[in-house]
Amino acid sequence: MKEENVKDFNEQLAYMDQFDKQIVVGEVVKGEVISINEKEAFLNIGYKADAILPAAEVTFESVPNLKDIIKVGDIIEAKVISRRNEDGYVVLSKIELERGSAYNYIKEAFNEKKPVSVSVKEAVKGGLVATYKGIRIFIPASHIELYHVDNLNDYVGKIFDIQIVEFNESKRNTRIIGSRRDLLKAEKDKFEEEVFNKLEKDMIVEGEVQRITSFGAFVDVMGVDGLLHVSELSWGRISKVTDVLKVGDVIKVKILDINKETKKISLSQKALTSDPWSNVEVKYPLDSVVLGKVVRFADFGAFVELEPGVDALVHISEISHKRINKPSEALEIGQQVKAKIIDVDIENKKIGLSIKAVE
Repeated sequence: MKEENVKDFNEQLAYMDQFDKQIVVGEVVKGEVISINEKEAFLNIGYKADAILPAAEVTFESVPNLKDIIKVGDIIEAKVISRRNEDGYVVLSKIELERGSAYNYIKEAFNEKKPVSVSVKEAVKGGLVATYKGIRIFIPASHIELYHVDNLNDYVGKIFDIQIVEFNESKRNTRIIGSRRDLLKAEKDKFEEEVFNKLEKDMIVEGEVQRITSFGAFVDVMGVDGLLHVSELSWGRISKVTDVLKVGDVIKVKILDINKETKKISLSQKALTSDPWSNVEVKYPLDSVVLGKVVRFADFGAFVELEPGVDALVHISEISHKRINKPSEALEIGQQVKAKIIDVDIENKKIGLSIKAVE
């Protein structure tokens, strides 16, 4: 046999061997896209039969038109999921190829505590079902936020990072549990640490009132909460916090105390103004006549506000020349009265008045 004939014969044998190779389900093959339509791509995989890659097996996301993501001439790697369909084609899947690597990635993320970006597909009883490249991950409702979530449906369609907190492999099923709360908690802790490193005692800062309680208001200062106790709102007496503040108010406050370990901040508004008792003997000289407002009663007399933070006492015996059994017989809350200053006790912050001395 001539040399050139031998060469041609060997090439034919090699060609036949190539196209007579066995295709095994689960095998990973490479092929060149030779044609494409909206529903499937046809590939030459070096086998006696061409292969098809259905649109549903290309990506986990919905693709309206396969031609938008695949072009003729592309080299594609995929996994065999059928050796021969009814039309004689080998059926391939990129999804199944990615699914294996996705499992490995999630397992690695679990072991190394790395975040995984997932897409929320549906809300179910007790939490959310999310996926990573088609891998189902359950997120319990208590692990979605740092606070209670009322409507789980609000999260459907969202994409966010989670921490894999459980990865339990079994022959029948692999149980994967994720937590967004753990990541949010870590982010919050890091943020708060940075803020607390910037804040110091006696600093004057601006904050926004977030919520109001019976004992004070919680004010957002640079992203962390501080407590403005009702006693620190004003030097004057305040019955209700809502009398002077409302949610959303932006106010200036002084940091009275800060504990960076427990992350607690005590704030004060009244500390931004001077103590009205600091020079009371100058403002209210003994024997002067002063105008004030009756603010409350006691069995032994009535308290008169001279200015916010400075209340003076009119003893029941100094209210009227007439005999009275209780202050309310001669006075009313909110009434403006003139009285003479008959005593000033700076140390104990007490001022004594006499109404009858003016009369």
